[in-house]
Amino acid sequence: MSNYPLIKFVILFMIGIIFQSILSVPLITLLIFFSSALCISVIFHFQKTAHVEQFKVVPIVIAIVLCGSLYSSVVSPSKVHYPFHLEKYTKTLISGTIYNIELKKEGRIILYLSADTVTTKEQKYQGSYRILCSIYDDDRKTSKLYDQLEIGNRIQIFGNIIKPRNERNPGEYDYEAYLNGKEIVAIANIYNVGDVIFISKQTSNYKNTIHQIRKKLDEQITSLHNKTTAGLLRGLLLADRGSIDYVIKNEFVNSGVVHVLSVSGLHVGYIVLIFLVVFNRFNIFTRYTLTLIGLLFYLIITGADAPVFRSTVMAVALLAAPAMGREYNSLNALSLSAFVILLINPNELFNPSFQLSFAAILSLIVIYPPMKRAVDNMHIKIKWLNWFLVFCVTSLSAQIGTLPFTLTYFHRLSVSALLANLVVIPVSGAIVALGIFTLFIGSIFSWFGSIFASANELLTYVMYSFVRLLGGDKYSYILINQFSVYDAIIFYLILVLIFFILKIFTNKKAKLVGVTLSVVLWILFMRIDNHELMPKNLLSVVQIDIGQGDAALIKFPNGKTALIDAGEATEYFDNGERVILPLMDKLGIDTIDYGFISHVDSDHYKGFLSIISKHRVKQIYKPKLDPNFQKDIDLENYLSANGVPFKYYSKEIIPIGNSRIYVLNDTTNHYFESMSSNDQSGMLKLVYGNNSFLFTGDASTKVESEYVNNYKTFLHSNVLKAGHHGSRSSTSEEFLEFVKPNYAVISAGVMNKFRHPHKDIIERFNQNKISVVRTDRSGGIMFRSDGNKIEEINWKKIESTFNL
Repeated sequence: MSNYPLIKFVILFMIGIIFQSILSVPLITLLIFFSSALCISVIFHFQKTAHVEQFKVVPIVIAIVLCGSLYSSVVSPSKVHYPFHLEKYTKTLISGTIYNIELKKEGRIILYLSADTVTTKEQKYQGSYRILCSIYDDDRKTSKLYDQLEIGNRIQIFGNIIKPRNERNPGEYDYEAYLNGKEIVAIANIYNVGDVIFISKQTSNYKNTIHQIRKKLDEQITSLHNKTTAGLLRGLLLADRGSIDYVIKNEFVNSGVVHVLSVSGLHVGYIVLIFLVVFNRFNIFTRYTLTLIGLLFYLIITGADAPVFRSTVMAVALLAAPAMGREYNSLNALSLSAFVILLINPNELFNPSFQLSFAAILSLIVIYPPMKRAVDNMHIKIKWLNWFLVFCVTSLSAQIGTLPFTLTYFHRLSVSALLANLVVIPVSGAIVALGIFTLFIGSIFSWFGSIFASANELLTYVMYSFVRLLGGDKYSYILINQFSVYDAIIFYLILVLIFFILKIFTNKKAKLVGVTLSVVLWILFMRIDNHELMPKNLLSVVQIDIGQGDAALIKFPNGKTALIDAGEATEYFDNGERVILPLMDKLGIDTIDYGFISHVDSDHYKGFLSIISKHRVKQIYKPKLDPNFQKDIDLENYLSANGVPFKYYSKEIIPIGNSRIYVLNDTTNHYFESMSSNDQSGMLKLVYGNNSFLFTGDASTKVESEYVNNYKTFLHSNVLKAGHHGSRSSTSEEFLEFVKPNYAVISAGVMNKFRHPHKDIIERFNQNKISVVRTDRSGGIMFRSDGNKIEEINWKKIESTFNL
């Protein structure tokens, strides 16, 4: 490391940024300590005694660490938060200046507004608020508005303003924290292009010019290619993955090649190679100069994200080194690019993109060479086999280096990554090259460009089909649902230990034993901080926060699971896909053994469809088919097509280990056939030992009286899932008198349009001294029972304790 002073400095600088983010030391304190360390360093420098020589590096190290902390404290943007009183406002007037516009999606425009005035029905807010605005309307109308919008325009919009969704359920992505990291405090939704009014057409010359270039390139891409290929090229060439289907992204994650969809060093390498080939006939100085210009242009139009910036700096250093008569050093180039990025924004250190990008390149620099030497020592004479092994060790070294970050952010260890990368990397390179050539030739001869675009569509189809084959949920990855910062630190320490063992031992058996013991040690240490939110031998119930709807996940003491309802699914957000499946992965639940659809209303059953499509539901209970209800017919056809057996609600007891679910209604009875969909809701009582839960769906007071007449005191339960999201059409005083719950759980969306829960129902619960817990206030709600006592679990506190 003596030849790499820059990397030592950058590592210490990063440590300082990390310390400051954790400790938030006051600026004046940092200045005092930094000045003291600097003074001691100067004094030690002039002291030549042997005793001082031994310790003179200590104050230097401390000074550099404090330098990172000090710089982070001064330069880092101040932390922002949602500034408005209520979590949602309708009919809000927002005035501000556009500072960024995303490439247009079908029927949707996303722009970023620096607002100075936000006027709600209750209050007028004035200040500086960065707001992400989504404008929805007919595609023709949004296209017309998109053509008029420019960065720098001052506009006034009329719509709904909401607080970004945070971690509402265990393991859920904290979108609010992500936006806050970009200094965005709120989201605004506008549903009519007529609600966007131009106040001033002034523009920001530089930013708007870049936007117009991106816009023209995007128009060329979309005019020449089909929707799927255009979406991919948007991601590869313009760093906009918004048009790539969520399912496709997930398959790329499963197969370990999601890095291909993000503009990164891989794509910068493609660009450099393409430009060097194109400018091959020029002399070396001209060729390198034109390549650098092309590279800088690519950096600008992709938004200069960390991976592209890092790769560009390294590529510039690589191309400039020969011209300056110096030898290229990859570690110093990597350190320089990291340092420049952190000087611009120290918070980039906590960006997953930054971490994955630098970990991958560092592992290629450090891990790849010894692995490559091992391949060379095999003296393989078959060229293709040698090339294949070299490619494999290249991919493997990058995967080893990024493994802790991959497991932290995706919780999946891909078993098909080596094979997938073998095909996807060269094919994606061909798609990038062909995409650039198509844009160039298509701008001159559109008919000629369409021929090459068709070839790219074929390549995209081949690549997506291959990824779909390898990215199946059942066999492409191993789920690692518990991986913390502690585990990542242990991993890198063990990795250093393995390198040390391989370096000092010459005997092959000693090396093998040392490496094996190191891996075993890592696995053992990883298990130290493992925890289960739904532990064995206990009954656990989670009322999932899925907005305006219902979903309850149950894990029984014997390990079996049940899901009662699964919320809504629309073209913009599918609760099954985006909330429940990630929650199941987080909790280590592979399959739902018992699925219950209370009734066929979309806010109760539609989320089930995506879970069923993944073959993660074994059986379904539902009300009897209503032949006059097309949604019900479609649902049963879907269940049959996916091979999921289903039963109708009829009075029965379902034994699950030493727990029982009592189905209290019988929809096969003619009496229920005349009832509304809500009143046919499955009425389910879950019993474990002396504890019980009652799930009522959307049953109204009319049918509640029937349950009172038929079951009387058997309705008594410790926890009541309040009917119809706390509407006053449910939970009558008579019904509540027989249930006598300790807890009332209300599942409702934040500031929902139905105004659930009703104030009369809340008052009724309060008068009966029943503890009310609400998903719109608390997010997901978790209970545990040992059969004698029910305990409400603060899962957020547990998660923050174990995930540093």
